[in-house]
Amino acid sequence: MAESTTEYGTILGADARFKGDLSFDSAAKVLGHIEGSITSKGKVFIANGSTCKANVKANEVAIEGYIEGNVEAIERIEIKAKGRVTGDIVASRMTMGDGASIDGHVRIGMDAKAASTTEPKLATAQTAKAR
Repeated sequence: MAESTTEYGTILGADARFKGDLSFDSAAKVLGHIEGSITSKGKVFIANGSTCKANVKANEVAIEGYIEGNVEAIERIEIKAKGRVTGDIVASRMTMGDGASIDGHVRIGMDAKAASTTEPKLATAQTAKAR
């Protein structure tokens, strides 16, 4: 799937370095370096050469660069051949190109969104002693 520039309402250039929380009402293309969080009601495209130390939540997410953080895509996530994710992924649907990589947990399916709203409960020393 080709990523044309005209389909994005916001484009953060390759020389952009942003630290903080980004929020978009429409599609956004990231060419630079982001640290913080990204949310969008549309699509977020992390382009080749870009890096994000951020949690990303959007309707659709396409990754050609690198994300270090959790990713939640309401509709779908596409990790292209050069894309890399270090973090957990939750999405209704996913496609992954040959050569793409994920280092984290992946939950895909219609009930994945419902599962993402509840945090897994880890056993603590207190509950382990009670058993």
